[in-house]
Amino acid sequence: MLHGRQAALVAETLRASLAAAAASTADQGLAQAFSGAASLLSRHTADGRSPHPALPAAGATVTRTLPVTKEDTATAMGHPDPAVAVLGSPRIALWFEVVASALLPEPAPDLTHVGAGILVHHVGRADVGEEVTVRATAEATSGRRVTFSCAATAGSRLIALGTHQRVLQERR
Repeated sequence: MLHGRQAALVAETLRASLAAAAASTADQGLAQAFSGAASLLSRHTADGRSPHPALPAAGATVTRTLPVTKEDTATAMGHPDPAVAVLGSPRIALWFEVVASALLPEPAPDLTHVGAGILVHHVGRADVGEEVTVRATAEATSGRRVTFSCAATAGSRLIALGTHQRVLQERR
């Protein structure tokens, strides 16, 4: 059972994903439904804590372009169908984490950061040899937590949308 901050973390992940989906769809009815659901969740995510000074400001964005290799395919990651030699969802999740991390401070002896939640919607294919552009934008910060909206494209094609949360941690 989720409690307190755990439930707030899940609510914030879903809120950010719904807001990103609302901004990404051309279907006005769906956009309104997504926005409405995000608004309902926002009541459960704002905790009023000031963001840690090491966190990026809301709106900060980083973009990286990454090549799809054979090691990035669903097949290479254990998919049971060897014909699924396209960019795998687990790799997209990792890329969202790695790219978002570029907006955070380098791990140091006293402070690091860890992933605390990720939601990936894999909506299109990318083949070996293609380049995928991954963008992560800091959407919200609270205390030591930052929520990123993420997107991956190959050319003009949307490959994935997602939400990723990272939390600053003091080392013990």
